[in-house]
Amino acid sequence: MNRRLSAQRRLVARLLMASGIVCSGGLWAFEFRTGLISTYDRDAYPILIGVFVLSLGIHCALPARRRVAEWLAFLAYALYCILGILSFGTLDPAARLYTIANTLQWLPLVYVTAFVFFRKWEAIAAAATVYALALLALAWMVATGGTQTWDMIYGSLIVNSYLVNLLMLAMLSLFILTNQAFEDMREQAMVLESVAFSDALTGVANRRGLERILERYAAQPAHDMALILLDLDNFKGVNDRYGHVHGDQVLQAIVGALRQTLRGADQLGRWGGDEFLVLAENTGLGEAQMLAERLRRAVGRLAAAEGVTLSAGVTTWDGSGGLEEALRRVDGALYSAKGDGRDRTALAQPVS
Repeated sequence: MNRRLSAQRRLVARLLMASGIVCSGGLWAFEFRTGLISTYDRDAYPILIGVFVLSLGIHCALPARRRVAEWLAFLAYALYCILGILSFGTLDPAARLYTIANTLQWLPLVYVTAFVFFRKWEAIAAAATVYALALLALAWMVATGGTQTWDMIYGSLIVNSYLVNLLMLAMLSLFILTNQAFEDMREQAMVLESVAFSDALTGVANRRGLERILERYAAQPAHDMALILLDLDNFKGVNDRYGHVHGDQVLQAIVGALRQTLRGADQLGRWGGDEFLVLAENTGLGEAQMLAERLRRAVGRLAAAEGVTLSAGVTTWDGSGGLEEALRRVDGALYSAKGDGRDRTALAQPVS
């Protein structure tokens, strides 16, 4: 779970606990004043409020004990509802209909709380257990004769409420499972996309990935983009002398040096073989030349023992001159740097 989502979940959990305090307190005051409060709720409300206050305090003050606080709040509320159902048979007839309807309409919040507080299978198991216990509580009440004096209205109310609870539990479970399936597919797609647009050896963007960045920039250009085409001088000799395994290790080390030298927003990719392309947005020609020089020196210090240096071609592009032309110009600048003796930087005039 990423940090933003985790923070949002903590906030929702605290809002649920705080809402539990407010709603329980409000119902307690309302039912007490109207004479609708049952004997059970007269004792249960203050205990439930106390547990919610304690849970919220732990959740806010002791981050390492958040799960304890969430389980405490969930179990307290679930137990309140189940014991409330067991008390249906002892209710005062004057307040019976209100109390039964009130308890059953708040019961689905137990399932919602489970899916907020807990992870997928844990939430499904916790919510299903509460529903099963609620069924057992109803069955016990019927078996002990607690419903003998009830008419059809009470029976219809309870049956409808339990069916709605079952549907809500099923829908929440289906939603969480479907959402998890979508998340798994999204992660798989991201992995496949990363493979498609990344160079397996160095971990930087491959040519396809660089072209996608350039195409996006061409669609909505905002500032000049510098293109710096880099080529490793004499790198073939490393492979010839020491083999491709050693050459790959040298290439990885050089890419590491380039990444450390680049600025945070700069994009580095493998253009092909021992050629690399740097894309630096909002960068003028002079600034791009200085960046290319820093890259050249960084590679020179690292690969001097291997006899490897770096040549660079530099140009800028405002997105309007055509991508093929921009690449042709920067490639021509690199060719000039190689032709002038290598280990140097050459400039091409901006494409417009």
